[in-house]
Amino acid sequence: MAGRKVVVLALHDEMESAYPPLNIAVGAASSGAEVILAFSGKGVNILDRRYVPVPSRDIEYLSGALEKFGVATVHEMLGLAVELGVELYAVDIEKEGTIDFLYPAEQVPTKWILNEAAAADLFMHF
Repeated sequence: MAGRKVVVLALHDEMESAYPPLNIAVGAASSGAEVILAFSGKGVNILDRRYVPVPSRDIEYLSGALEKFGVATVHEMLGLAVELGVELYAVDIEKEGTIDFLYPAEQVPTKWILNEAAAADLFMHF
């Protein structure tokens, strides 16, 4: 995937919604792609140092299952993404000043991320 550009947009912060964009970003970066991981809506909460992933109603078992299988935490996955060179962006944050960013994320407007997505080889949102 070297030479490819991947843009992933995280829109939600529920546990089951936090893992897919991180998994895609880590996988793409591991294969040599340039990766942009952007967070919008409630997804930006994932970047907060105080974020605690909670599964949606009726799938509370997910927390225990992930723990039982030794799955990396959301913040461990985010750290791996950063180590692999994934670029982090926060899109149109209305909570400015209320988020304690675990890793720096450049703040950009929606138009910017849409232009990046249009120019990418792969764009996904979760």
